[in-house]
Amino acid sequence: MARSSPAPSGPSAEPQRAGPGQPRMTGHGARPHRLRPVLRRTRPALALVALLLPALVACGSDSDGEPDTGSDGGVTVEGLDGLTFSGEVGESLSVEWADDAEVEKPEESEVSTVVEGDGEEIEDGDVVMAYLYVANGSTQDEVYSDYTNGAAQTLPNDERVGELLVEVMDGATYGSRVVALTSADGLFDGDTADNPLGLGDDDPVLLVADLVEEQQVSPTPTSEEAEDTTADSQPSLVVEGGDPVALDFDGIDEPALDTPVQRLVIEEGDGRKVKTSDTVTVDYLGSTYDADAPFDGSYSRGEPLVSPLSGLIPGWAIGLEGVPVGSRVLLQIPPAFGYGSQGSGESIPPNSTLWFLIDVIAAE
Repeated sequence: MARSSPAPSGPSAEPQRAGPGQPRMTGHGARPHRLRPVLRRTRPALALVALLLPALVACGSDSDGEPDTGSDGGVTVEGLDGLTFSGEVGESLSVEWADDAEVEKPEESEVSTVVEGDGEEIEDGDVVMAYLYVANGSTQDEVYSDYTNGAAQTLPNDERVGELLVEVMDGATYGSRVVALTSADGLFDGDTADNPLGLGDDDPVLLVADLVEEQQVSPTPTSEEAEDTTADSQPSLVVEGGDPVALDFDGIDEPALDTPVQRLVIEEGDGRKVKTSDTVTVDYLGSTYDADAPFDGSYSRGEPLVSPLSGLIPGWAIGLEGVPVGSRVLLQIPPAFGYGSQGSGESIPPNSTLWFLIDVIAAE
């Protein structure tokens, strides 16, 4: 597929989160009360790739006309007559359909670059932070948008995202806005009966991909299993009024990013052992290395977290597997099994090792 060459532009985008209060020192002991979390990397976005895969399919020819860039930054794409795209890549997207705009379902998918970014060319295997937008060409209605959902998503530039998105990223540079006109049949590999976006067999489908920046990948830990460790290698607890309020990292070196999950059993319970398929009830406190305060915790909120382990960051399932109910453990979790190279707001920077004090109240 070819692309039309356009006017340059650039940008970037990020998530967010927050955290609690101050401390006083003591050792590894003390029992808790209860709470709720910010553990999971929550993205309002549906993760369109996961939503549509394994069926994103495309091929074909592109429009080869040059896009016209108006003084307002809008871009009209030949082959998509009557459509104008505006808004800075990575910040916003507006798609305007002229009153007389008629978009027909193409026999083959058409791909056009409407804004050419000034970043490096996207390479095979890159993980791309992108905002995706999908519209039904028959109704001219948005049916999916990462901008509406409020967060970018990550696209691996390989066959896992399907042929259409691979073609969209092929030869593109970071900061680009790429538009594809396809069909529901192409998007869902012929199976449109139950598609979650409500697209019909005869509908033309508009896909806009804002390819913001490369997502750096966290180092892979040297093992995917938890390693039991000793108290002298881990921070001590800061307790106030009988409840843990922080971790004290005095004398503790920051670990290498590829260190496996480290598990310190502070108190061993006598209940059944936790399985990765369990829904757990826990009190917890989370901190990054040498932080002034935890980024989250349940003890002060008087209500434990109840969640399937599958709904939390991977380090929890790795670290809690085999731990008896009734135990208190401290987990040290590398970025790859936490919030990765993206981090989560100001309180969890990219590539942060995380520590969680966890009281396992129940598992079922």
